[in-house]
Amino acid sequence: MACVFEIKSNVVGPDSVCEKRDQRFRLFRLRLSVNHVLALFLVAIAGRAQTPPPNVQHRVSPDAYDRAPAAIRAALKKRNCELPETQHWDNTQLNIVRGHFASAAQSDWAAICIAADGTTSALIFWSKPATCPAQIHHGWALNGHFPPGQAGSLYLLKAPPNQILTYRKFFGDSRRNPVIHDGVEIGGEEASIIYYCYHGRWFDLQGND
Repeated sequence: MACVFEIKSNVVGPDSVCEKRDQRFRLFRLRLSVNHVLALFLVAIAGRAQTPPPNVQHRVSPDAYDRAPAAIRAALKKRNCELPETQHWDNTQLNIVRGHFASAAQSDWAAICIAADGTTSALIFWSKPATCPAQIHHGWALNGHFPPGQAGSLYLLKAPPNQILTYRKFFGDSRRNPVIHDGVEIGGEEASIIYYCYHGRWFDLQGND
């Protein structure tokens, strides 16, 4: 299409009808590109919302934890327990751990258990009789319900006394019990809770947040 120039006072003006048309066309293309990118962005977000995050763990048999004592693995299998596949972070052992969970004078074991129905609990294997129950199943950290074969970002750790006291100092803690032995820390990607054996009960203490 030929350009039609606007003529003012016998002088060709700086703008032409074609130039104005081209400006409008460029603006239209820019808006179209922006809308296209926005549409792709929204589709990508929707796709991510329906796709499991990459940090979802699979479940494995207790036998995958061959560093753990055979008796503990056998006890977990007898209960039909499975565990998250991740066994350590930066050489820190996870999910089946040894610690002083009743007192500083005795060494015990703690393990996470994911049942066949996807519910979770922590099992304590006492080396000597202890006043606290051998199973923990209360608190938000153990309220998860996982799909078949999955373990989310669940983990279990030993929480040494100095770590517990650091959390207490930083976050505050409504419980004022003394901290003189290890606790059991259970959590996921965003936060955790520490279970501490005291006077025959498992107290819920502040964990990672």
